[in-house]
Amino acid sequence: MKLRAELTVLPPREQARRLAPIAASLVAQIERTEPHAPEAEAASAAIRNWGDGGRLTGRDFTDLVYSDDERGTLRRLSEVVGKPSEDGWNALTTATMYVAWLVYQETGEPMPSDVNEVGEDSLDLLDEQLAKLG
Repeated sequence: MKLRAELTVLPPREQARRLAPIAASLVAQIERTEPHAPEAEAASAAIRNWGDGGRLTGRDFTDLVYSDDERGTLRRLSEVVGKPSEDGWNALTTATMYVAWLVYQETGEPMPSDVNEVGEDSLDLLDEQLAKLG
């Protein structure tokens, strides 16, 4: 499946709706080896919520990736390098950052530089990450 071709023709919230089941499957994959993964669950829930019309900000999403208290998907990814859940955390972080990019575009909030670097090519990366997971 080519996510970029499938998703970029859709409105932003519909893109998030289509990414929600992918995020949920990544959470399930992560939780096979890490039963307690609240950061993964929160990221997946936020993607689903925003896709369904929820009022979340870009900052809400970036906090899910790297928060001030250093808990987020990126921190968890750094903790699991070389472990079975690494690929799941990596893909979930990519999906969350992509949706953050969509949210910032919709809300017009000032976009942090790391989110500004995200774009539709992130969907190609996510495709590669998902293929690696099988």
